[in-house]
Amino acid sequence: MPAPVSAASRRLLAALAFFAFVLLTACAGSTNETVATAVKDSSSAVATARLALRQDMDGKLTRAATSTALEDGLKEVQTSRGTVLKLAADTQGDRDTQKQALDALDRCAAAFATARAALSTADGGTPSPADGDAALAAAQDALDQLGQKVGSK
Repeated sequence: MPAPVSAASRRLLAALAFFAFVLLTACAGSTNETVATAVKDSSSAVATARLALRQDMDGKLTRAATSTALEDGLKEVQTSRGTVLKLAADTQGDRDTQKQALDALDRCAAAFATARAALSTADGGTPSPADGDAALAAAQDALDQLGQKVGSK
């Protein structure tokens, strides 16, 4: 027969159960918080890339500087995507948010690819720098919509 559990052991178990509950409920909001951070970081990267691309189109920035801005922005989006991909989305709502975030971040990566291709063919090729800017603008719109959903500031 097992030994009786002392009052101190019961209090300890109750405290541990309470802290586990607090930890689990605190994590419940973490999907939206993580996605909001990814949106904010990726939005900054897209905005910087758009600025660099527009300055390049106006002849105010070198191709090398523009290329670096696009590379850095893509890396930021990829980092955000990796963070969102690793989320443990426990509820259907969290899984939906995670999927929407991954879709928006994939759209950003595709926009960066278009902008990079435009930069390499900027002397009259296809896609044009304006196409790259339009792709980045559409990616920004997708991030803005997601940010409204998850409460990004």
